[in-house]
Amino acid sequence: MHSLQRAVCTGLVVFWLSAHLSGCALLLVGAAGGATAGTAASVNENREATHSALTYVGTVLVNVVYVPAKVVFAAGGAVASGVSYVATLGRPEPTGKIWTTTTGGDYVMTPSMVEGSEPIHFAGSSGTHPAQVGRRDAEKSGA
Repeated sequence: MHSLQRAVCTGLVVFWLSAHLSGCALLLVGAAGGATAGTAASVNENREATHSALTYVGTVLVNVVYVPAKVVFAAGGAVASGVSYVATLGRPEPTGKIWTTTTGGDYVMTPSMVEGSEPIHFAGSSGTHPAQVGRRDAEKSGA
């Protein structure tokens, strides 16, 4: 199963569980699922990089805390961005900066980030338009 398929399956499981479990249990299941999917995706993307088994275990454990924190931060930013849009009567500048800063950045930690060989971007860059971020990421990956 490819990492994208794992991520989709994880999302479906979390969606189903959200209708049947309390918020706390959902948060724990989502964190563990997101951490596992993120680690699996990073393994597929970095085939040439080798990491110790302990690094992978550490990455999953770090993601159990990091993923929910990032999702809460992004959700809060999305709400704040909407409030900003209404409060400024539709001005896109402050709204866009809030949106890009809070919803941009890394949603999962990779083994390279845990080892310190790759930077961690919890927040996005408020000075960069989302389209430019996508172009920068494509250039970085060689696409």
